[in-house]
Parts: sequence; C-alpha cells; structure tokens
Amino acid sequence: MILPMYLGQVNQGINHEHAQKVAAFLQVFSKHSEKLLMESKESVREIEETCRARLQSPWNDIVFHHIMACKGVEAVDFVSAYGDQLMAVTIFLREFPSMTNWPLEILYILNADLGRLAVQADKQLERRGEKPSKLEDCARAINKAFSICITDRSPLNISRKWGTYNIIGILFRTYFKLKSHNLCKNILRAVKAADLPELEQFPMAHQVTIRYYTGVLSFFNDDFKKAESDLQFAFDHIPPKFHHNRRLVLHYLIPTRLLHGSLPSSRLLEEFSELSILYRPLALAIKTGNVQLFDEALSMGGSRLIGLGTYLTVERSRGVAVRVLFKKVFLLSDKSNKLNIEQFQRALAFAGVHIDEEEVECMLANMIYKGYIRGYLSHEKKVLVLSQKDPFPGLESLQ
Repeated sequence: MILPMYLGQVNQGINHEHAQKVAAFLQVFSKHSEKLLMESKESVREIEETCRARLQSPWNDIVFHHIMACKGVEAVDFVSAYGDQLMAVTIFLREFPSMTNWPLEILYILNADLGRLAVQADKQLERRGEKPSKLEDCARAINKAFSICITDRSPLNISRKWGTYNIIGILFRTYFKLKSHNLCKNILRAVKAADLPELEQFPMAHQVTIRYYTGVLSFFNDDFKKAESDLQFAFDHIPPKFHHNRRLVLHYLIPTRLLHGSLPSSRLLEEFSELSILYRPLALAIKTGNVQLFDEALSMGGSRLIGLGTYLTVERSRGVAVRVLFKKVFLLSDKSNKLNIEQFQRALAFAGVHIDEEEVECMLANMIYKGYIRGYLSHEKKVLVLSQKDPFPGLESLQ
C-alpha cells in the first residue's frame, strides 16, 4: 500500500467519522501497517510532508507519529517506537475534548498500542542497563484519557463517558503489569462518584473487562463472594473462541470456587488442558478427603500458583479436603455427635498427615470457626461435640 493511498483511506474514514476504519489503519501491530512499511520507502521528511499535505490538523501529526512508531517497531527500536506512539496519543488527547464521541475506537487502539509498546520498550531499556520507566509513563497518559472520558459533560448520545470502562480496562492492565493494584482503587472510587450510565448499558465487552478486573481485585482483597460473582459473569459472557481470555478468568475463578468445595468439572478441565495439570489432582483430593494427595499436588503446582498470585487461596482450600475427611469419620462412627479427637488424629494419619492431638484440636477449632463444622470442643474430655442438626453444612453454603 503506497503512502498516498493509505492516507486517502484514513482521510475518508475521518471525514465520514468511521472510527473503526480509522482505528484499523492506526493500529501499530496490524496488516495495514505491515503493508505500508513494505510498499512505501519514503524518507521521514517525505512522510511528514505528505501527511501535512493530505490530512488536516491534528490528524496529520497523529498519523505521522503512528507511521514513525511502526518504523520503530520494524527497526526493533521499541524505545523510539514508544516515543512516537506517545506523541500520537498526546496530540489526540489534546484535541479529543473538542470532539464528540465518534473517535472512541481510535482512543482505544492508540492507548492499547501505547501499553504494548511500553512493555517492549522497558524490556529493551533493561537489556541496555537503563531504568525501565515507560510503563509508568504510559499509565499517566492512559489516566488522562480516563479523566477526559469520565468527566465529559456532553449530552449522553455524544458523550465520551461511553469510553470510560474500555479505557479502565487498558489502564488496569497497565497497573497490573506494574504490580500497582492499589492504584486501581482510586479509579474505582472515581467511577463510584461519577454520574455514569449503569454498567449494563455499556457494550458487553466493556462489562466483561471491568467485571474481570474487579473480580481479580476482590480476589486479592479476600472478598471471595464478590470475586466469584464478577469472575463468573466474565467467564459466562466471553465467547468460547476467546480461549485465552477464558483461561485468564479461570486462573482466579477456580481457586475462588474451591474455597467452598465447588470443583471444576472434568469437561472444563478437558477444555483447558493446561489447567488440568494444576487442578485435577487438587479436585480429586478435595472430593475424596485425601489430604496427603492435596499436599503433594499443591507442592507440585506451587511455583505456577505463586506466579499467578493464587497459591495462598488454593492452600486455604485444604480445609475443605480436611472437612471431607472428618465427615467420613462422623459417618463411620454411626453419626455419633460425640467424637474423640484421637479418632480424627487416626484419620489424618491414615491420610498421610501425622500430627499430635493438640494440633488436631487446633485444626478442629479452626474448622468450627470457619463454619465447616457445627459444634464445640471439650478440651478436658478431648471430645468434639457436634450439633444435632446439620453438623457438616453443605459446602455450597460456605464462603
């Protein structure tokens, strides 16, 4: 695609306010960019002059810096590419408040590409022995885009507020890569205080993105009830063809559901074979009350779970496996409501866990506190006295 033809297509899209078309031409990692670089051999000066001749301001500068960013990627100079992409974003954001909401798709792609280039630029800076600072810089730029969207006072039909949640998704992705989850709280507070349309009125893709991130944040804050609700919504509304995105949700949804004994189905693990290695033995251990198998499976998958930030949550579900084992003790004792602590100690030893009576008593007390068991302990008599009514409440009721 020669340069004048490319610019003609972009100009046509701008004149007809065809945001998706313009966004496609302004995507750094795209077939349009590859074709342009392959077929156009103009110098930097010629590109700039042609852009100025064929496009009105500010699009001439935006497109010029986009092309320069593409050239930077082609030359494997991601630091330079990031600099030009940042210029394109900066110029766009300077003019965006004076526009209606028609270029929202362009806003999304410019900022999303800025984030991708920032990651690559920081890797390049690290290899050079320099401080990686582009991702932090990128977050500030995307934050400006968020502010422009959320504070827009235009009538709702042309409001930039409709871009708020999509930009939040791009911003949160950046914060997560920076491991700055705490910064997300400020954004969510701003959303809560803003006069935004109900989330349900936004496109489903935007709803899924924000529910995924709020679910993960709730997961990290140990609010597992909200985490499960948000993550389940996201998983249920991601089309099956987006396998990678569905797997990202499951990395947090499965551990959340394990906490109350809800195990991943065989069908689900077959669909996501990469998760099967992690969770099939853990699910079997919980289902059967095999505490030793649980510990072995946790040890085998430990490094992967630590990398995902889910290890501690999965470790908590060990209590569910222990609870299943203890219920078996209850059933084998003809459902007696008075059981010696020694009986639980023997059951644990049979399952490969050798601990003294004091530790078993502490374990039982913890399970009573969590609601896994209803009853009380008699320390003097070394007996667990179970409730006459539903001493082992259904796992689905546990949170």
